[in-house]
Amino acid sequence: MKYIPIIGMEVHVELKTKSKMFCSCKNDPDETEANKHVCEICLGHPGTLPVPNNQAIEWTVLIGKALRCGIREVS
Repeated sequence: MKYIPIIGMEVHVELKTKSKMFCSCKNDPDETEANKHVCEICLGHPGTLPVPNNQAIEWTVLIGKALRCGIREVS
């Protein structure tokens, strides 16, 4: 049996969007006060559903294309 290696990469970056990744709370990296911009979704309360930030997803796809990565149509 011959195996074909598939290599993946996971990258973490700081968002420069107006809102956070999974809710509409303000994303302010310069804020010094802890937990100032939070909501039920940020805090992970039961019954809350996150909504992905479309701008962050679009920028992620653009970076992937620039690096010639394979982007799946459906995840």
